[in-house]
Amino acid sequence: MDLSERINEEIVVDDATILESEFDRVKKLFDLHSDGTINLDSRARSLDAELQILVYFIGQRFAYEGNLVDEPELESSFFYSRLDKSDRTVRNYLQKLRESGYLSKEGQSKHEVLVENLPEALDEIEDAMGGGD
Repeated sequence: MDLSERINEEIVVDDATILESEFDRVKKLFDLHSDGTINLDSRARSLDAELQILVYFIGQRFAYEGNLVDEPELESSFFYSRLDKSDRTVRNYLQKLRESGYLSKEGQSKHEVLVENLPEALDEIEDAMGGGD
């Protein structure tokens, strides 16, 4: 086995592996419906708006992986009617989540969760909810 094969086989972690390893932590945060709708758990709904946004992005990624939606991204406008915050405030939250390494921006207004940082994102969410249960 050459070095490239060994690296890919023994060191490289793909998104599916990370998502699978965090499944039990994630399933406590929301329910997914067959149409891809994300319903936050009551504890997740009590988080501040910025972390609620992050939970929605995690839910969207899992809905995508479950073949419930066509894209892993959400539009910024998705949050305008869901949160009692101004559009500018929502955009500021999205920017902070990008700067924290939790989201990437796709095009003008689409974002998606960065799976490689999912464990850290879940740590922050769980800390804000008072621990990981």
